[in-house]
Amino acid sequence: MLGAAEIIVALNQIATQVPNAPTVGTVGTLNVFPASRNIIAEEITMTIDLRDIDLERRNKYEQQLRNKINEIAKKHQLSYEISEDTNSEPRYCADWIKEIIHNQCKALNLDSPEIMSGPFHDSLPMSYVCDYGMIFIRSKDGISHNPLEYSSYEDLAIGTNVLLGTVLEILKK
Repeated sequence: MLGAAEIIVALNQIATQVPNAPTVGTVGTLNVFPASRNIIAEEITMTIDLRDIDLERRNKYEQQLRNKINEIAKKHQLSYEISEDTNSEPRYCADWIKEIIHNQCKALNLDSPEIMSGPFHDSLPMSYVCDYGMIFIRSKDGISHNPLEYSSYEDLAIGTNVLLGTVLEILKK
């Protein structure tokens, strides 16, 4: 468990080494066997997600992480196996769709900052066959992808109106 904890800390240090870079490093699951408070863990399985819109930087960070995992494993005399299930390149929203979205927001007098998102579950599969854009709706306290995520009916309606206007403009093209 100590080795796993050090890997998690190392992932965070690697992902945040360039301030304000859009790099994201996440440990989404951590499975401990046996899961008991008074038994030293025999096996740890974890998922790691490392994303960046700059593929060169992401690849560099991945190599740093692999080196760190190897170093930590040697330090604690651990064996490990890395199984890569997904490795996707950064994908970008189509400029022409982003322009339509921005115009819809302006027409509704909305502040519409452009944010970076790794569209893994949102648009990644579609991005290989067509242009795409993404509209984000405000979440209370900025919480997202979590059971505590909440968006007001008003914010949902605003997002729906932006989507409607965007779709109608796309249909005109």
